[in-house]
Amino acid sequence: MSISISFASNSKFYAEDRFPYGLSRSGEFTCEQVALLENHGAAYQALHEGLSKPTNEEERDFLKVCQGVKDAATSHERTWARFCEKTKIRPAIISAFGGEATSRVVDIYSDGPA
Repeated sequence: MSISISFASNSKFYAEDRFPYGLSRSGEFTCEQVALLENHGAAYQALHEGLSKPTNEEERDFLKVCQGVKDAATSHERTWARFCEKTKIRPAIISAFGGEATSRVVDIYSDGPA
């Protein structure tokens, strides 16, 4: 019987699309979390998106956390949960008039826009 290594990945994970200056410079993660994300993030993401299947009990528990069935307990689970929390896409800001928010400044003490 072979023992599978949890969250094995052949590539580094940097998430440049969300953190263009790097995970370590984002200020969102501890040094330990950055190391886990860089070394195992590609495996976390593949499991989360269903691109790979869990190979052991630790990865099956991780997948339960991703599905919201279980609370994060291990450092792998807590790190990925924090990454997911920090990378949520925020909804567009809609003004009270139903259109997109504008950056126009209006001086309320004058007759028109500033």
